[in-house]
Amino acid sequence: MKKAFKIVYSALFFAACATPLALMPFVQSNAEIEKKALTEMPALISDGKLNTDFSEQFESWFNDRLPLRSQLLSAANLVKGELLTSPSSNVISGSGGWIFFDTDKLDYMNTNAMTDNQISSAAVTLSLLQENVKSKNGSFTFVPMPNKASVYSEHFPSCYKKADENNYTRLCAKLKELGVNYVDMLGFLNDNKGTQLYHKRDSHWNYLGALYGYNQIMESLGKPHKTYSGATYDYLKDWRGDLDKLLYPSGGFMDYQYHFNIEYQPFRFTVPAGTGDTQQQLEIFMSDKEENDSRIGTSNMGQADNTRLYMVRDSFGRALLPFMIDNYKQAMFVRTDCPEMAQVAEGSDMVYEIVERNLANTIATAPFMFAPERESAPAQAENGGTLETVCSDEGYAIRVYGALPEDIPVGDGRVYVRFSNAEGEHIFEAFPIYEKKLLGGDGKNGFSMMIDPALGLNGEFDVTVYAGGRSFTGTKASLSAKAQ
Repeated sequence: MKKAFKIVYSALFFAACATPLALMPFVQSNAEIEKKALTEMPALISDGKLNTDFSEQFESWFNDRLPLRSQLLSAANLVKGELLTSPSSNVISGSGGWIFFDTDKLDYMNTNAMTDNQISSAAVTLSLLQENVKSKNGSFTFVPMPNKASVYSEHFPSCYKKADENNYTRLCAKLKELGVNYVDMLGFLNDNKGTQLYHKRDSHWNYLGALYGYNQIMESLGKPHKTYSGATYDYLKDWRGDLDKLLYPSGGFMDYQYHFNIEYQPFRFTVPAGTGDTQQQLEIFMSDKEENDSRIGTSNMGQADNTRLYMVRDSFGRALLPFMIDNYKQAMFVRTDCPEMAQVAEGSDMVYEIVERNLANTIATAPFMFAPERESAPAQAENGGTLETVCSDEGYAIRVYGALPEDIPVGDGRVYVRFSNAEGEHIFEAFPIYEKKLLGGDGKNGFSMMIDPALGLNGEFDVTVYAGGRSFTGTKASLSAKAQ
């Protein structure tokens, strides 16, 4: 009897282990369920050599294709998240059914604090963007979107201690000091959160929060706009939150959403071209599918004026799309860490929206913008020695960049680059940005700029860089004027 039990137990054990393999040809693709690219099958031989990472790569490939994986994850997270309220699948369980992105805790506790130089660099960068827009007779506003935990901290677990200041508050203070126009969305949402403005089971605001935010953005731009006050809505429990999908790839819980009964003006998509069903495409762009949405261009057929909008946005900007489209004749929405200022036409408004957790991305790479010329460099500057500068011909312009000493004083946060030779000199203000993709390493202080080819700079130039009250002798630059 005991031997028979052992045989049956062993048979059941091996059958359970073999079941996933047997089911592989018959179950729905995990790529369809989890909406992500699956790991490719690794090669045993790579570049003519034995792939020493094959076992690890194969495990990842197999795990991505394990039948019933999403159901098993959902069951495990139901126990961990809903019953034990412990973090799982990059999600933190709060009180009252609220769940949060795990990364929200970093800003909440200020454990991801940017350096003073980085805060100053971000503020100066935004001030240069604002200057560029204003020079084209447009209006500029910066919209830092608060993390969900920053607005609904009362539902965030008490085991996390909220910091008195963080990147959001420090950057806003610096923007105010420099006169950069911005929307204090955190202050506004905290003052108006008596009505729920974020989803419980999604990391983003709901459509009511977006409507409130839209009005704040338009007021910040100083533009007449439709307020949609008094618009009726249906409050339906039909929203599947991104956080809920992380917890429960198969099944899950629905959230409430506001569906406004607003008759928007007719419009068409200019980017992507050839869109058939405009309303269906808009719904796709407003969802979390994130398909072909890096550049969205629209033309409003009901708008008689020639108003234009260039909006840098992230996933929070999805819910703003119908309101912004309805108020501008032409609009361009881009998802990027590198604003293309050449796309900001004369008289255009520019909105730069980015979520709190990604504020450091504002200085991840320098915006596509020709450096403004200045009349003079700082008069008093301590000799900082030599500095390696790189001049790279990008085809459309010469990019000049380099790293600054890590111990450089913050000063006013501005960086000037002077090019001089026997024929004269040109002084530019550069973005105070360390180009990680170009320089490598983990530096935090640097500069980057592009020279407008229309200036016709040609020949050998001595380079001097001014930053933090110091002057540095840079590498000689050889510039070649381009035909216009």
